Parts: sequence; C-alpha cells; structure tokens
Amino acid sequence: MLIKNTDLLCQQSLNLYREPMPEQRMVTNRVFLLGLDELYRQAMKRHESAELLQCAEEVASVLSLVPGNGPVEGYYSESPELTRYFQLVRTLQTVPQERKVEVSGVKSFQRLQQVTQSPIFGTPANQPYLLPASKDALSIAMKQTFPAWTIANLTAETFHIAIDSDDYSLVAIAALSKDPVVLAACRESVVLYAFAVAGSAYISEEPEYLWQVDPLIAQRATKFVRTFNQLFNESLPEPTSKHAREYFVACREWKLVGRCVRIGFDDSSKPIRHYHWAITQGTDQPLMIEEFWDNELWTTQRYQTKLNGS
Repeated sequence: MLIKNTDLLCQQSLNLYREPMPEQRMVTNRVFLLGLDELYRQAMKRHESAELLQCAEEVASVLSLVPGNGPVEGYYSESPELTRYFQLVRTLQTVPQERKVEVSGVKSFQRLQQVTQSPIFGTPANQPYLLPASKDALSIAMKQTFPAWTIANLTAETFHIAIDSDDYSLVAIAALSKDPVVLAACRESVVLYAFAVAGSAYISEEPEYLWQVDPLIAQRATKFVRTFNQLFNESLPEPTSKHAREYFVACREWKLVGRCVRIGFDDSSKPIRHYHWAITQGTDQPLMIEEFWDNELWTTQRYQTKLNGS
C-alpha cells in the first residue's frame, strides 16, 4: 500500500512540471470568412484611397463630372479619400453607356472597368451605364423572393443560388456558410460594387489552429483570393490549413457591430422604401441581424451613431 501511494505522489509531482497543452483555436467557416473579409477590406482601402481614386478622378475630369453628394455607405466614410472615391464611382455608375466612346481609350477607365467587372464582385449587371454594378447571389435572391424579404428567406435562397453556381464573389462565398451575420458583413464590404489581445494564462507553445472550413467554401475562396491577388498584386494568404493562423487573427467579430447595408428597395411605393440589414448585439448575446425598412437610406456611419446614442 505504501509503494502504491509513493507511485501516486511521484506521478502527481511529474504532472506539476509537465508543460501545458497548446491552446486550440478553431478556424470555423465564420472565423475564416470574417478573417477573409477583414483582409480584403484593409487591402481594398489602400487601393481605393490611392490608385483607384486617381483613376476615378481622371475619368471624371475627361467627362467633366463632379462627385455625387448622396449617402456614403459602407466603410467609405472612414477617410476623405475613400469618401471621394465612393462619390466618384457612384457618379460614374449613372453615366449613360453612350459616353463610353469619350473614355474607352483612357487607361484609367480601362483599369476601373477591370476592377469593377471582376468576378470577385459577381457578374456585371445588364445596365446601360458606364460602370454597371455587379449581380451576386444575394442580388439574384432578392429579385426572386420579392416582396417576401426576410432574413430567413434571403439567407436560404442566397445559399441555394450560390451552391448551384460557380460564383466565387465574396458575397457568394459568404452565402455558402448559411450565416446571415457573415452575409451582411461581406455585403457591406462590397456595397460600392454590388447591384443595389487580452491578457491570458501562460502558454508555453504557439496555439494550435484547427482548420474546420467546408471544402466547398475553401475552394471558392481560393478562386477569390487568387483573382484578387492578381488584380491588385496583393498577397492575401491561400485559404488552407497552412494559413489558419492568419485568418484566425484577422477575424474580429466585435468590429462587425454597427455595420449596416441597404440591400434592396421598393420603388413601387412613394416615397421609395429601402430594405436594410444591420449587425447588432444585445447584452451578453451573440451577433444578430436587424432587418428594417425605411424611407431613407441608412449607412453604417448613421447606424453606429444610433447604437452609440449620439
């Protein structure tokens, strides 16, 4: 009996000095997609604030246009450069296609066309404008389900449209997750192009990042990342387990609160009514979507101001 007790004490002593197991961090569909969305946003802002803004300025100058002054949606209110780019492109999206002859030979216009018509945003809509917006899985779902627009209906219909196509736009990839929070977040990121570390316990090793992303989502995301990197000479990481850490670190769910995007409107009523999705969070509650109609167009900046009570 004494020998057994001695063995037990020795084992307990060994356990006291054993290195703790690595922390495991799960890269789920949501974590991956929100990480991809954040990496996309930060890279896109750099290009829109510099190269693409310069292109839009030149095209507007050739056509003698001035920036529009409507509501500034998405993240485009974050800096004067992004705001001006948004307003210029919104203006170019209303210029009749007949004026294309005036800028068809201008390299800046060709670059804007290359970007705005990229499959990372969906398929260019059949619109008679200089820079038509793109149709993605959500745009198509909204057209097919109107007027029955609800979070459940649109999330389900957008998933079916995405899975039955080879669309690898950011919105289509988000749709494959069947997660309305992810869908709203990604749609807000591409609103201009779319048709309508805390203290912790000591850890002796690098955390272990577990890749739990659906193969179909990873496959479509690979096309998105490769196309984006080629389009902008960027280096977003390949969507594989090798880069699980980068996507986990990039995912910042708390930054999503307050994102608001107008995803459709009903012009059969006067005044026009706008349909929105906004990401919100209750006390000790997970992120959720608030859907609402309003006679005015709500932006992320306006909705965040409302949430802050100012």
